[in-house]
Amino acid sequence: MSVGFEWDVETVDENDDIVDHDFRDSYAECMAIAAAEPPEGCRFAIVLVRNSDHAFDGRAWAYLDGGKLPTHFEDAYQHPVAKVPAKFHREVERAKEPA
Repeated sequence: MSVGFEWDVETVDENDDIVDHDFRDSYAECMAIAAAEPPEGCRFAIVLVRNSDHAFDGRAWAYLDGGKLPTHFEDAYQHPVAKVPAKFHREVERAKEPA
């Protein structure tokens, strides 16, 4: 089973519909994009996406809340699928540290 991860800045409209994606290699890159002004009537949401080729857990998301990742990825029905690896929690914490 192969599993991959990618960071995404979603552009979300006033109806909570995702209208655009901006996939990046790092959380720091996502932070730079999310610091910009979103399009009128929209907001940005940063999410870590987990892609698995296993039919059981396929694609899952870990949305940042208050600058923190959750403990688990969730599927499209908000069911926990897999634990968020510690390296991504460290990546988010490092991005908060002053340079």
